[in-house]
Amino acid sequence: MKITKLTFAMVTILCLLIFSAPTLNAKNISKKINYPAYMQGIDYGTEITYVIGHKPPDSDTICTAIAYANLKRKLGINCEARISAIPNAETAYALNYFEVPVPEILNNAAGKNIILVDHNSFAQAIPGMKDANILEIIDHHNLIGDVKTSAPVYYRNMPVGCTSTIVWLSYLESNVAIDKPMAGMMLSAILSDTDNLQSNTTTTLDRQAVDYLKKKAEIKDCKKYFLDMEEEFAAYKDMTEKEIFYSDYKEFESGGLKYGCATVVALTPEKRNNLKDKLDKWMKENFSNQKMDMVFLKIHDLETYTAEISAYGEGAQECAEKAFRVDADGHIYLNPNISRKKVVKFLNPVIKNFAEYNDFNKAA
Repeated sequence: MKITKLTFAMVTILCLLIFSAPTLNAKNISKKINYPAYMQGIDYGTEITYVIGHKPPDSDTICTAIAYANLKRKLGINCEARISAIPNAETAYALNYFEVPVPEILNNAAGKNIILVDHNSFAQAIPGMKDANILEIIDHHNLIGDVKTSAPVYYRNMPVGCTSTIVWLSYLESNVAIDKPMAGMMLSAILSDTDNLQSNTTTTLDRQAVDYLKKKAEIKDCKKYFLDMEEEFAAYKDMTEKEIFYSDYKEFESGGLKYGCATVVALTPEKRNNLKDKLDKWMKENFSNQKMDMVFLKIHDLETYTAEISAYGEGAQECAEKAFRVDADGHIYLNPNISRKKVVKFLNPVIKNFAEYNDFNKAA
């Protein structure tokens, strides 16, 4: 069949139209959908939505809540940050340094709109959380939680060193500018939760976040800023042994047994040993007053990053010895820079086995 010039021209034009037409791919879609679009199914209502972290609060919990509440306000949501208790000395240093007001304490979450950050468990939440309207959960811990909701929520959990790293990423995805105070909050949280990027939970994304945020926060020397924060924290000024022990403490459950894990930091090995002796003596005298089956103390120093663990309660020492290595001096040492998340990861199966074995013996 003879093809005329007109037919050839029409075919050519048609081919050009087909191949130049936009295709339905992720790149094109991403230009049309902004970050908050997949949260449009959440009914925030007109009441205040409170962003709050776990109890007792630490720098990740408080600073992340502040930064995420700010992001939500920028996106048009009526949000405010709240805390479960007075900030510790480290967090207070960060808030003062960047001139950020201390959020108000929220004593009960019942009936309130809530966004949880840095935890996904009622055991670590403030009272009334089971009767709250939980709308979002932003976290970096394993899924130990028992949180249930009456409607779908926005849940974001990433294996990074700090929840603020996720929030930093959310700012970038939302195309929302980060000012100096908010950069300072997120930077402080990440440095705190990763021990200045030395923790074994630190990821490339955490490092990228710090590199970005330190410029926005106008911090030239992150190590110095981190040590200044830690010096305030590790001094434990005017604090009793009980207050020191519970300054960074979380509760868990495995095999039906409830256990707590405290984290304490010292600046030098000498101060670490002194603190350990004081806290061991206090816990041995006061363990009977605890509502836990077992309690563990992880203590490390920032000079050598040597970490030890002490155990209290029936079977606790046995479980700790199976989960970690026992030195010739009888102390249980942990790998350098090990986080509490990893401590719990190793303890959980051992405690579960201990519980099952003892139940079997009781039944027999």
